[in-house]
Amino acid sequence: MKKVIAGCIDLTLEFDSVDECNRYADGISAKKQTFKVLQYKELPGGRIRVRIQRQYNNSPFPAAMEGGLK
Repeated sequence: MKKVIAGCIDLTLEFDSVDECNRYADGISAKKQTFKVLQYKELPGGRIRVRIQRQYNNSPFPAAMEGGLK
């Protein structure tokens, strides 16, 4: 039988503005999900590209399993 010990989704997202990016992060936090920003890059035209790891469903976040932040 398999058991999920920890899980996350690795996403690269592009936003039209910093405000849109912040609203996305606030939405994740409002759902009480853990996430970690791995890369943040400002692009021409005020766009933002962000690479994040986001908690998968209700699985423990990998960093929490390794003694990191929860």
